Parts: sequence; structure tokens; C-alpha cells
Amino acid sequence: MNNHFLSITIVFFFIVNFDITAQVNFKKSLFNFPVKAIVSPRSIETDWNPVLQNLEMPLVESDMIELNNVKEIANKKYSANNTNTIKEDNRAFVDGPILHRNFIGNGFNGSVPNDNDMAISNGNKLISVINTTIRFYDLDLDTAYTAISLFAFCNALGLPNEHFDPKVIYDPEADRFIMACLNGFTDSTSSYILGFSQTNDPLMNWNFYTLPGNPFNDSLWTDFPMMSISHEELFLTGNLLRNDEPWQTGFAETFIWQINKWDGYDGDTLSTGIFHDINFNNKPIRNLCPVKGGSSPYGPNQYFLSNKNFSVSCDSVFLVEITDTLNAPSFNIDIALIHSNLNYHVPPEALQGGGQTFATNDGRILGAFFQNDKIQFVSNSRDTVLNKAAIFHGIMNSIFSNPSVNGNTISNDTLEYGYANISYAGVNSTDNTSIIGFDFTAVNVFAGCAAIRSNGSGDYSTLTVLRSGDNYVNSLAGASERWGDYSGSQLKYNQPGVVWCALTYGASNKRHATWIGEYSTQQFAGEKIISDFSFESTVYPNPASDIITYEFKIPNEMQVSFELFDLNGKLVQQLFKERVKKGNNKFSFDAAFLSSGEYILVLKGGGNFLCSSKFIKD
Repeated sequence: MNNHFLSITIVFFFIVNFDITAQVNFKKSLFNFPVKAIVSPRSIETDWNPVLQNLEMPLVESDMIELNNVKEIANKKYSANNTNTIKEDNRAFVDGPILHRNFIGNGFNGSVPNDNDMAISNGNKLISVINTTIRFYDLDLDTAYTAISLFAFCNALGLPNEHFDPKVIYDPEADRFIMACLNGFTDSTSSYILGFSQTNDPLMNWNFYTLPGNPFNDSLWTDFPMMSISHEELFLTGNLLRNDEPWQTGFAETFIWQINKWDGYDGDTLSTGIFHDINFNNKPIRNLCPVKGGSSPYGPNQYFLSNKNFSVSCDSVFLVEITDTLNAPSFNIDIALIHSNLNYHVPPEALQGGGQTFATNDGRILGAFFQNDKIQFVSNSRDTVLNKAAIFHGIMNSIFSNPSVNGNTISNDTLEYGYANISYAGVNSTDNTSIIGFDFTAVNVFAGCAAIRSNGSGDYSTLTVLRSGDNYVNSLAGASERWGDYSGSQLKYNQPGVVWCALTYGASNKRHATWIGEYSTQQFAGEKIISDFSFESTVYPNPASDIITYEFKIPNEMQVSFELFDLNGKLVQQLFKERVKKGNNKFSFDAAFLSSGEYILVLKGGGNFLCSSKFIKD
């Protein structure tokens, strides 16, 4: 592994003053990596797509002892009768996000968990990734191309078939895509794979590179990648784990790769540096989350966030800043410890139907963005009153002067929330709106996904469901299921206020499934509905045993949706959402699996109510 890179290590020590004074130290090593392969997805004809299902990198219930012990302490501390209170999130003070186009994502391929991520270009090219596939979409053509396994996509690199944890990002300044994934679960096999699209068409050529997953030949391997971009560079983080230990106890340190992104787009040798031994008070900072740009990439500095992931309850948030480009003479790194006004908590396992539960892992920060001198971020957490899995939404203010954190717990009386991600959805320098996408579950509610809107000041909307679940998830042996390690979210850079999400729901076959959706903070042009037209519709047969048909006539082309409710007003399923042509239309769906009883089929246009029809299921 040493024959293709140059390594130079520099050790730094700094004293940083914010809330406390502490010793901060880290090391910087420089490497160069040549391009290893050029791959065109369009030219891939053979894809064996081999998959070995396991609990991922490695994870069995006996390996969870350390984290489970922390969760058990929290479960006892925060029982349902606990009198402690948390700050309640304010609902209905903010309009909910509006759901537009949405469709099924990558199909379940035997790999657990989903690990959803996505990226969308200004030119309406979309990429969706899960463990262990990548799929390309052309939204202008309304075309979804066949998913390609990471094995086929990266096959030219000659690595073992051990690809996992894919991430993808769109660079609006270069109009290109970057894909990253990991390969190998030991120090001798571990690699960090990088692919840079040569053009804005992701089906054309990609430049592929491999970075060592064990860069210092010290019996460690890389897990849990994250990435962000600045004007000039790509930043990657990952955790180094010891061989033959679970990720909870095998953690050694978190590192940061700093890479000239233009080298990757051009297919030149990558100029890189890696920061490691990043310690605060002689303890390694764990799970650094890169802070992406809000309305656009920022730089040359780059921010990262971390917290005390395994804490029963804590208020500590670490802000790490790399202050310049890799070889700049003014380069520096700063680390500050900031205290939130509200504690975050290790999440409990989330309940679902069929006696199954969802693993919520730890409380690490899962997504963050920087905009208007603020950093907004989200993590798994706990509602300590209801003792349910919840979301912690942190708002870090005054980044340039005196950072402080205001926290809010986003929770629900019935549902449990997990694996949130967040993107900026504002439109100007005084607008701090964000859209937060997440998964939900409950004992009596199949696993689904949704999004809410925040104004960045502690106020929130009610949720807008992206996809209701068809069933609970039961992919693995035993009662505990993997819910995911992360989810996808991205602002559509040339459409302020529009955010795309890739999230998880439970499919009818009790497997993980992915749904992709487009949310906005305001109605799209052309979707405003004239309310005084004569609406014609009919539903038949009624009563029905299987196929139900709904004929309707609309006066102009518009975006419509069909939603199915029970008589208690509970959403059973969002059936369809798409642009429909003017005139007579016919919609049908299979109701064979519905329980006998009465239901209401609601038709909406442009987010507005148009008509409802009651029918009876035999």
C-alpha cells in the first residue's frame, strides 16, 4: 500500500478558549493518489450483484453490550412516569412542507440496513444509493435506469466484493457528482473508494480513486463515511476501528481527509491530506459530521460537528474548523466545546409491530448545514417524558463570534422518530428555514417516513408524510431490526426552498424499502387550483372486493394526489402523486389487502382539497 503515496506527518498543539480551556492536538499527513480506473455506468452490461446479508460491519446482539448498557441506564432513568420535562416543540406555527414528485427508490437487494443517500443536479439528474446499489434517474425524461450494484460500478478497481456505506453528493459549482463508499472490513482489505463524474451526466465517465482504509498500517480499518465540499475541496470523514471488535468498543479515532476536488473531476493525481489523532483533553473526538453548505458550498474553511454520542444525557457539542485549503500558509485547525441549553440523549430502541424493534444506534450527529452565521444539525435522541425515540435539532448561533447552541427535541405522542437529515430551505439572508426528513414507526403504525419544516427559531410544522408503511420490517433473525445508519437530503440548488429526501419505509413483504420525494416551502407555479370549477368524479364498484376505479375530470393540467383514510381520519396510504392532464382521467388501485369496512378516498390538487369519495371494502 505504501508504493503509491507520499506521507508527511506534522503534529500540532493548540489552546482554544470558548466555554472551557483544554489542550487540543492533531496530526496532518500528506498523500498523493493517481486515478485507478475510468468507468461509464452506461457501458456496464453484466452485473452479478452478489450480496451476503449480515448485520453489517460486524454487528450481533452480543456486540451491543456497551451501547445497550447505556440505553438500559437511560430507560430506567427516563421511565414513562418520569417527571422531568423537556422543551416541547411548537407545532402548527409553521406551514408544513409541501410534497410534490415522489417515487420508489432502489429496491431491496438483501443488504441490511438501507443506508439511504441521494443527490440531485441543477439539470434534474438524480442519483440514489443504498447498501449496496446505485441508481440513476433523469427527471426531465421521467426515466429511472436499472440499479447497478456497487460491485459492478467499482469492479474495475479489482477490490473484494465488500462494498458498503455509499454516499453521494452533487457539486453545484462544478455541476458534477461525487460518490464515496467503503470496501473491506479488516486492516488488510480496507479502502475508501472515490468516484468523480467527468460531466454533469452521471451515466457517462467517472474517475475512480482508492484511498487506504488503513493509512498508517496500524491494524485499523475505516467505517462510517461522511462528506462535504467547499469551493475548492472535498472533505471525507470516517472512523478507524480495530480488527475483530464491534464498532462500539473497537473505535480508535475519527479522521478527516482534505482533497482537491478539481483534481478528481479532471482525472489528475489527487492532492490530499489526512488529519488524525484529533483529540480534545486527550480523548479522541468521535464521529465528526461534515457541515455542508446551506444555499451553496462555502469555504475555504470547513466546519465539522461532533457530540458525546454514547451519553445518557449531555449538552456538549464540538465545533471543529479547518481554516484554509490544504497547503495554504494560513492553514489552521480550531476545536471548541460549546454547551447546548437543552441536553440530547442516547435514543431508546424504537418499537414496531409484530413484536419487532428498530435499532437506533447512538446519538451521533447525522446531518448539518451552515447558513446565515448559523449551523443547524440533527441527531437521534430521546423524548424523556414519553421515553420514545426522537430527534434532536440543534441551532448553533453566532459562528463567527461567540457560538452558542439552542436545542429542541422533536417528538410525537404516538410515533417514534429516527435517522433524520436536514437541508436548508430558506430563500434569503434572514430566512433560516430548514426541512428535516426522517423515518417513523410505532407498535400500531407501520414503518414510514416524513418531513417537517422548521423556521430555525424553535418553531416547527406538523409532519408531511412522504410514504406510509405497508408492513412492519422483519428482515433479520430475532426481534431487533436495523433501521438504517443514515438518510439522504439535499437542497435543489437552483430552486430555493426545494429539498429532496431519500428515506426508508416498511414494504408489504416486511423488507426495507426506499422512497424518494420532493418537498418545498411553497406551491410550485402552475399548481394553484381554481376553487370554483365544477368537479366531476365517480368511484366504482362500491362495495368492492379488489380493484377500485375512480374516474374524474379536471379543467386544466395539474399535480394531483390520492390519499386513503379510514373513518377516524387516519391516513392509511398515500396512493399516488403525479401531474395529470386536463380532461377525463381514470385512476385505479388494488384494495384486496384492506380490512373490511368503510374508507374515504381523497383527491388533492396542488396540495389543495378537491374531492372525497367514500367506499366500502367487502
